[in-house]
Amino acid sequence: MRRVRKKIAGVGVAIREFRQQTGLSQDALADRMDVVTSYISMLESGKRYPSIEMLIRLAIALEVRPGAILDRIAELYTPDEDRFPWGAGK
Repeated sequence: MRRVRKKIAGVGVAIREFRQQTGLSQDALADRMDVVTSYISMLESGKRYPSIEMLIRLAIALEVRPGAILDRIAELYTPDEDRFPWGAGK
């Protein structure tokens, strides 16, 4: 049986927060990354998730460490009680 993955809403929220802190529009961020604006919109709305490569490209374009984005996603993450993600048992 295939397990359905829970969507992590914090991914898009974190990307939007970093973009806004940098003072960039979605268009400007897309230009820096050489992607279409709709891709940034889909990331921020949670319709798409970035690959590791895209996460690194996002970080470079936003002038932050990739780990800073991941840290923010982890802060926003609220796991189900029946799952054991990082930090389980705390």
